[in-house]
Formats: sequence, structure tokens, C-alpha cells
Amino acid sequence: MTLTSKKWLMGAGVVSVGAIASTLFSLEHDWHLFSITTLMIGGTLLFVDVRQSLAAVMARPQQINRQYLLDKLQQVEQAIAKLADPSKRQTLSEQAQQITNNLQKNHFRIVVFGMGAAGKTSLINALLGARVGKNGAEIGTSDRKEYGYRDASSAGFNFINPDKDSKLKRQISLLDTSGLQEMGAIGQQREKEAIQLAQAADLLVFVTVGDLTSIEYRELTNLAKLGKRVILAFNKTDLYLPSDRTAILSKLKASTYEFLAEQDIVAIAAQPSPIKVTVNDETLQEWWENMPPDIGQLRERIESILSYEWEELLIHNTELQIESLLQQIHSSLNAERRQNAKAVIERYQIIAATTVFANPIPALDLLAGAAINTQMLIDLGKIYECPISFKQSQQFAITIAKQLVQLGCVEIATSAIASCLKVNAITYAIGGSLQAATAAYLTHIGGNSFLTYLEQNPQLAIEKNWQSVDNLLALQKISQRTFQALQSDRFVMDFVSIVSNRLSQQFAEHYLPQERQAL
Repeated sequence: MTLTSKKWLMGAGVVSVGAIASTLFSLEHDWHLFSITTLMIGGTLLFVDVRQSLAAVMARPQQINRQYLLDKLQQVEQAIAKLADPSKRQTLSEQAQQITNNLQKNHFRIVVFGMGAAGKTSLINALLGARVGKNGAEIGTSDRKEYGYRDASSAGFNFINPDKDSKLKRQISLLDTSGLQEMGAIGQQREKEAIQLAQAADLLVFVTVGDLTSIEYRELTNLAKLGKRVILAFNKTDLYLPSDRTAILSKLKASTYEFLAEQDIVAIAAQPSPIKVTVNDETLQEWWENMPPDIGQLRERIESILSYEWEELLIHNTELQIESLLQQIHSSLNAERRQNAKAVIERYQIIAATTVFANPIPALDLLAGAAINTQMLIDLGKIYECPISFKQSQQFAITIAKQLVQLGCVEIATSAIASCLKVNAITYAIGGSLQAATAAYLTHIGGNSFLTYLEQNPQLAIEKNWQSVDNLLALQKISQRTFQALQSDRFVMDFVSIVSNRLSQQFAEHYLPQERQAL
């Protein structure tokens, strides 16, 4: 914790002056009030500065380094272990292990990305100095290919800042991807996979053959929004006149200036067209001569980035991959939890219906008495690993109930359900069927409202300020949206049909035998 020297001197100076003055004049004058005031002023200045410094330290974000990411990956594994589906656990665990391996092995992935026939494979060949992929492939024929190296030096990259103190050996992989805008279902699947690879890249080389198309611009901006490090490579420049080449480069820089640095836009010719050589000796001889790749600008830019930004980019993109993986895990976990929660809600809505069916209650007490079941909310909290007390559950239930009353939910539901019950002569003839179906319907709304509330932020329910106005207001808004979403005629009709059938079964199984015995 560091205090500013200016405030230190000011506070210490005021205290010192006050102390000296008090010592000199305290024998003859009543200076004690002056000395106390002076000490209070100086102490206040120091206290304020200490407090500000402490607040700054507490507000400072945690440093993100390799150890932080490894700790985060342990949390990922713990979250994966909560999934019930073994296939999903295995798939997600393999992804987490791949991220861990790349981080521990200092593995840097460069993905070559772009439209079909943009020359991506030719560029890979040129970077490697060897023909490893098929050139001139038609659109739809390129699959993902990864070319790995034991270390960066064997890839032919020369580091300006080799970081000799690092004990981690650098490894590089070059990944070739399928092109964008490929035809058919297979092409669309390949395009999706290519975009996923680009999003997971540590460094992205986006290849184009001219001014950006709308599709290229869209994907490039999406990747830039993710914080991806992108080099835009204008390929096949040998096909353009110098003036046209300069004009296209200017357009590329102008259209991407908001998210790409000018030095990250380079001109290359990964596989220049052969030139015709004519020798007019004693006999006229002609042949086509292949030209060497012209990728000097791109190679220099890659070397510069790898030299100075390797660690930063690797850390940043590993964090992005972890966050993406956590989203997948939470999505799968919520799907499983929602399935279990739906079963709990269904059980309690039938309990509410049968209870009210057996003991009809006044309409005004219907919502508070049957629709919002406190124990149901407690059970839902357990499913989402969000334990709540009986007192908390009561407060949440009251909040939902008040919101539904304000929306006129009881009246609207009763009216809608009454019209639905008229199509079922058996249940319509049963006196308590209307209230029973309404109780089940309101329980369904209340349960789904709390379910959504837990999914959006499960920690809110167990925090100390769970009774805050903002917290309960959020629950009210969710209740309103849930009611609006579940009041369509089709949903009410289907819901009432299910509940009425259950009530008819229970009526036939329990009440009719009792009446026959009484007769």
C-alpha cells in the first residue's frame, strides 16, 4: 500500500508544527485546544489517504496469469463433475484438458481463415516452405488441417525478443480451415467449425483477395469484438497492377481502421502465377517459370507479434476459451437442472390442485393459500445448489404472489380456465375443478418464475442483501414476464386438459367409491 508523498508531507507537516507549537507555549498559554485541533486535521488527512489507498488496492482487479488460469481450469473440472450426462462430461472434460495442455506446453495456435479459394493452403505452404496441402482446391474441398512443431524455431520464425529466461519451450501450430460461404449442409457445418477454430486462435491470419465482401467484413468484426489478434493478409497481389494494389490496400485500411492497426494489414502473394520466359538464342525457347512466394511482410509481422505479444495473447485467448467452456457447462447444467425443476413444479401443482379440489377456498385466498408453495421454492433452491431458509422462501413467495395479484392473474386465469373446462363435461360438473385448475396454473407460474430467477443469478437468493429492493424487483419483473408468456389460449387449453384428466382420475378413484359406500 503506497500513500502519495504530497499528502504524507502535508499531514506530517501539520502534525509536526502543531506539536512544536504546543511544546513551546503550553507552559504560559492555553494552547492545548490548538494542538488538539492541529493533530485532528493532520490525522484526518492521513486517514483519508490511507482509506483511499486501501480502497484502490481492494478495487484492483486480480492479475490474470498462468496460475490464475490453471486455478480457473480446476473450477471448470469441478463444474463438469456436476453434470449427470456421462457423454457431456467426457466431451467437456476433453475440451478442458486440451486447454490445459496448450497452456502448460506453451502451445501457440495460428489459424489461417477466410473465404474459399482465397489461397489459405497456399499461404500455409509458403510459411512452412513445403507443400503440405493441396493448392487450388475448389470451394468445399478444404478440411481442417493442423501442422504442429516441436518448437517455434523449427517453424522458421526468428524472435526479436526470445525471452531467454523462460523455461517453457515455445510451440507453434498452423491451422488451415475450410472456407466461408461453402455450399450445402456439409459446407455450412465446415464453415461453423472454421469460425469456432478462429474464435479459439491465439493469432488469426484473415486472408482476402481484394476489398472485403459483406460476409468477410461481418466475420472480421465479430472476431475483433472478441478481442482476437488479427492480421489481414491481402493475397494474390501479383494479379493486380501496382496502382490497383495500392488502392485496395487503402480501402482495406479505411474500412478496418476502428479495430485493426495499419501495420496489421499486409500485402502478399502466397503462390504467384508463373511467368512466361522467352529466350531468343539460335532457337526460340519459351517456358513457364514458377515464382517464389512473396510473404515477407506477413512473416515479419508474425515474428514481431510472437516476439513481443506471445505471453499476453496466449493468456488472453486461454481466458476466452475457458469462459466459453464455462458457458457451455452452465448451459448443460441448467438444462439438467431445469428438467429436474420441471418435475418438482409439476408435482407441486398437482398437490395444489388436489388440495383445493378437496377443500375449496375463497377466490381471494386462492393464490396465497395454494398457488405459491413455500416448500416448492425451497426444493427448487436445492436443485440449483442455492439453499434458502423457510423465511426467505416465504418472502419470495409473497413477492411473486403480490405481483400476480397486481397483474390480475387470479381473475384472468379463472376466466380463461372456466372457458376451457366447459369442453370437459365431467370436470365441469365437479364443483372444485375450476379452483383446482386455477391453483395448479398459478403454482406453475410461480414455480417457473422462481426457476428463471435462480438461473439468471443463483447467488442473489443467498446473499445477505437478498431482501433488497432491487433483488425483489427483479423477481417481480420475472414473474410478470412468465405470466405473460404462459397465458396464451393454446397453453392454457393444454394445461387445463392435463390437470383436468388428473382430477378426473382422482375423482373416479377416490370420491366415487366413497359415495357408493355411503349409499
